[in-house]
Amino acid sequence: MNPDEMMPPNLKIILDEVKADIFSTFNCIQIGKISKVTSSEQTVEIELQIKRLAADGTSTAYPVLVDCPYFVLQGGGAYIDMPIKKGDYCIVLFNDRNIDNWWSTANVADPATARKHSLSDALAIVGLNPKTSPLSMDGTWVRILGTNGPGSEAEAARKGDAIKSTMADDATFWTWLAAAAAVLAGLGVAVPIPTSLTGKITGGSSKVKIG
Repeated sequence: MNPDEMMPPNLKIILDEVKADIFSTFNCIQIGKISKVTSSEQTVEIELQIKRLAADGTSTAYPVLVDCPYFVLQGGGAYIDMPIKKGDYCIVLFNDRNIDNWWSTANVADPATARKHSLSDALAIVGLNPKTSPLSMDGTWVRILGTNGPGSEAEAARKGDAIKSTMADDATFWTWLAAAAAVLAGLGVAVPIPTSLTGKITGGSSKVKIG
């Protein structure tokens, strides 16, 4: 027998209404748009992009979320600093419990209030895009782009990579080399002047490795 048929009709209606009421105030994950960035506190203000829909079909906007910590990819003291700005989209997560005490002290502590999944405990993960504004990605390379965007990037050099220098690469050096050769020639010393130099990179950063 269907469980719904075992319940008195009025009880099912009541339970459905209770369930709908619970979910109407239950915050889990939302899509947001950043309206203000406070880098000194690593927080943002967020405008939620999906409105609250009432049972009668009307909708209302959520209030602006303030003092929301935003996620930074980091570990061991190293981190990636992104120029987060107004207008960026983000995933908004609502913590299970009140985060005020941890946020203020970084200590393990009891929650300051009994609130759960509240709009006041939002966390932002920046880096989401709607279908109307996808990033330019072809999946061919690992790329880290600055604010200048695609087309401005250059290839990274590593220890062991071959290098080559010509007049087009370093005009100052090659002009100096030609002048030095001319001086030596004036002294009767014949020195062949190369048109290019090749070699390998012998050193690099021991802190950052690119594979």
